[in-house]
Amino acid sequence: MFTLKNKNERSPQLRKVDQYGEYAPFPGVTVVSACYPEQKEFCEAIYKVLQSNSFITHYYSPLPADSYHMTTMSLETEQQVGDIWDQFISTNLPHFKKIKQTLQKFPIYPSIERMEVFVGRCISLNVTLPKDHAAQIEETAEALNIEHTIPPIFHITLAYSRPNKSISHEESAQLQAEIIKELNVIIKQTLFPLKIAEAKLCYFNDMTAFIPWNAEQNPFIHRKHPLHHSSGLTQSTQENLNVEESLYETTTLSS
Repeated sequence: MFTLKNKNERSPQLRKVDQYGEYAPFPGVTVVSACYPEQKEFCEAIYKVLQSNSFITHYYSPLPADSYHMTTMSLETEQQVGDIWDQFISTNLPHFKKIKQTLQKFPIYPSIERMEVFVGRCISLNVTLPKDHAAQIEETAEALNIEHTIPPIFHITLAYSRPNKSISHEESAQLQAEIIKELNVIIKQTLFPLKIAEAKLCYFNDMTAFIPWNAEQNPFIHRKHPLHHSSGLTQSTQENLNVEESLYETTTLSS
């Protein structure tokens, strides 16, 4: 469906989290089902647990609660495409618009049957959907010829690891156990199935916000210089994607 990147093109070396533990520019487009504000109380409880624990925040940068979402189709990022990013998005606007129109015609309203905490290079909730909901996502993606963009495991990313943070195996095991224990308290208090929002085409500038996109215009075209992040973690006018490449790696946090 999409124009493949020229192998000779230089890929920008973008990091989702900078050396200070703040979210850095990482532009992309995706299809997500937002958890917030549909499940505001749940999201804010999760964020509070992560953000208030100094042991956790030493190694991870929690995402803002209003950014929590489940990716249904992970489309493209500037990191993947390279220096032709702006041109790539502009050229493929008709394809992105078709995705949006298909989602409008055949809306997807996922609900979560159960979830499990995952701790590795990110902290996430791996989620299980009803079979018919998962099948609808697959059918929609196949109709658009983008079935390869469906995540291998549906998940909600809560935090990314901070770079250059070495950790011993003993401390890593302690950290993992503490995160799982704390988050499981909230999960056990949650009533399932947990309904989340309709899947929508979105663009993002970093991992802290996902903005619904009509694919009428290139949202990145006016960015003449690299984006600059603010001093805070909650950039509610900016956003995310592509959690997959870090989701299923080792629990070692050093880079």
